[in-house]
Amino acid sequence: MAKKRRVRQPRRTRSGRPPAVTNRETPIVPALTGRHMFIWRLPPIMTVERGTLNLADKASAARLSGVWIKIAVGRAPYAMNLTQDFELVRDALAARGIAVWGWHEPRCADVAAAAEEARAVSDLAVEWGVKGVLMDAEMAQGALFFQGGKAEASAYAHLLRERLEAAGLALGICSHDIPENFPAFPFDELAQHAHVNAPQVYYGGSPSVSNRLERAIRANAHLTIPFVPVGAGWVGAGGGCASASACAERALAFIRLVKEHRFPGYAFWHWAGAPLELWRVLFETEV
Repeated sequence: MAKKRRVRQPRRTRSGRPPAVTNRETPIVPALTGRHMFIWRLPPIMTVERGTLNLADKASAARLSGVWIKIAVGRAPYAMNLTQDFELVRDALAARGIAVWGWHEPRCADVAAAAEEARAVSDLAVEWGVKGVLMDAEMAQGALFFQGGKAEASAYAHLLRERLEAAGLALGICSHDIPENFPAFPFDELAQHAHVNAPQVYYGGSPSVSNRLERAIRANAHLTIPFVPVGAGWVGAGGGCASASACAERALAFIRLVKEHRFPGYAFWHWAGAPLELWRVLFETEV
C-alpha cells in the first residue's frame, strides 16, 4: 500500500496571506495612480507626527494615494522600519484609502546574491502586507547601491517580478531619471521587468522643473510602462531645492506639468525632509 503523502499548509504571514510563490500566469497587480510620498526612516516620523493616527490623518489631508516605506537593503530587512508601528501605520492608512508600498535598495553583488535578494524581498512584501515593491536601484557608489551588472540585474528583477506577481503584487523601478548619464548601470535590464517606472526627477538644481522633467521624459521614452515621476520634496544637496519656498513653488510647477502630460501619478522624496511649505501645497492643491 502506498504511503499517504502529508500535504503541507502554506505558512501564514503578518498580513494573513501565504508567502509568494512562482507562477507562470500574470495576475492583475495594483497600479500606481495619484499622489505618493516616500518614507525613509519610519521611527523619527512617528515621533514628530506624534503617533499613527496623526501620521495617517496628515497623509489623508495631503491627498496621498500611497506611502512608500523602505523595507530592505540587499538581502537584509530594514529592521528599523519593520516593527509593530509599520503594521499600525499600514492599517491606519488603508482605512483612509491610502496604499503602502515597500521599497528595496538592491545590492546584487553576483547572480546568486541577486536571486537571494529577490526571494527575501518578495517574502517581506507578502509578510508585511504591502501592495507592491519599488526597486530603488542606482549606480554603485563604493559599496553602496547596485553592485552588479546586466546578468545580476536580470536575475534579480525577473525573479522579483515573478514572485510578486504570483502574490498579486506589483513591481516598480525608481532609478536615475536620465539613465544614459550612467552607461555602466544596467537600467534597461531592471526596467524591462517593472510594471511602472518612477524616475527620480530631482529638479532642485535644474534651471526649471520643466527642463528636468522634459529631459527625463525623453530619456525614458523607450519604455512602454506607466511613467510616475518622483519630485524633489526636500531642501539640500543632491537635487533638493534651494529653500523651503522654492520647494513649494517647484512642487506646484511639477504637479501642473504632471497633469498637463496626463501621467497617472507622481511622488515626492521624502516625508521627513519635506518643509512645511511643501506640506501646505499638498494640503491645498488638487491631485
